[in-house]
Amino acid sequence: MRDDTRQPAGQNREPRPAVNSYTEWDPLREVVVGSLQNGAFPGWQESMARVVPDAAQQVFRERGGTPLPAGLVKAAEEELEGLVEVLEDHGVTAVRPDTVQHQTPFGTPSWSSAGGLYAGMPRDLLMVVGDAIIEAPMSWRSRYHEVDAFRSLIKSYFRRGARWLPAPRPQLTDELYRTGDAAGEWAVTEFEPVFDAADFLRFGRDLVVQRSHVTNAFGIDWVRRSLGPEFRVTVVDTDDPHAMHIDATMAPLAPGKLLVHPKRYVPHPLFDGWEILPAPAPTLPRDWPMYFCSPWVSMNVLSLNPETVLVERQEQPLIDALTAWGFRCVPVDFRHVYTFGGSFHCVTLDTVRDGGTGRYLSWPEDR
Repeated sequence: MRDDTRQPAGQNREPRPAVNSYTEWDPLREVVVGSLQNGAFPGWQESMARVVPDAAQQVFRERGGTPLPAGLVKAAEEELEGLVEVLEDHGVTAVRPDTVQHQTPFGTPSWSSAGGLYAGMPRDLLMVVGDAIIEAPMSWRSRYHEVDAFRSLIKSYFRRGARWLPAPRPQLTDELYRTGDAAGEWAVTEFEPVFDAADFLRFGRDLVVQRSHVTNAFGIDWVRRSLGPEFRVTVVDTDDPHAMHIDATMAPLAPGKLLVHPKRYVPHPLFDGWEILPAPAPTLPRDWPMYFCSPWVSMNVLSLNPETVLVERQEQPLIDALTAWGFRCVPVDFRHVYTFGGSFHCVTLDTVRDGGTGRYLSWPEDR
């Protein structure tokens, strides 16, 4: 595990909370960056058919539990190390998960998995809200033990004062999943609370969430009650039949500025008065290997502060659009990470940002 707490030369900081992050855009001070080491193709389950690209489904069926392609992983790991360097150059402390083995079969009395997945996307399984770390009950069986790579970090944050809120451990029995491909139905039922943390976005004391093929109403209600009346959790609609993770549909980059997918985004009164920028189409070549998601992960940027965002270096149309919108773009090579299902927002978990405890969305009682 890497836990680099060095500070840039000549820069003195006041003591900061172990965990403090309320928004997606306030000045970033510390972040967890994932790792693809020892990653495996996930064991197949039918609920994955709603979200996994068609070209990858047969690969998962045949190769679940086997190592991810070594050359692609090496290239992606080099990009992750490059991201760490960029973050540190901007005064952000970057910490890494433990190296664990994801290629070992495991199971429960009710089911078995050929292996795990990876520790590449901490945003999927962990969410920081204020001083709390929420641990998600993920619905893919292959991800049942994924949080193990982050346990040392979570315990360290807890010992230094953070709250630790693990959701109820799910059973993941067949009752949770719908069979077939019924239009308009989600792949998960309401049998038990499940959600991926990446289906939530944070706006100070407000959280926005989408229903998806991995997040049910039961899971959303668990988050709402666990956070208490201090926070408002609102479900928003998206026009995405393959919905899984909201951060390739909308990305709040600063107070009042929302980057959106031009087709998936559904306008909501919460964003009345916000500037809305439809993201340009991604530039990824058609033959680029993509195992988990569409090329629209291009809009999965990371805000360093309300004026600065990390963007994939070759997404020039997006860089041009954001620059014209008033942002400073920091280009970083990241296409090989795309292959494994995410970009800058997915592969990070911002544990410390300055400020951000206010309310930023438009509610009738606020008007």
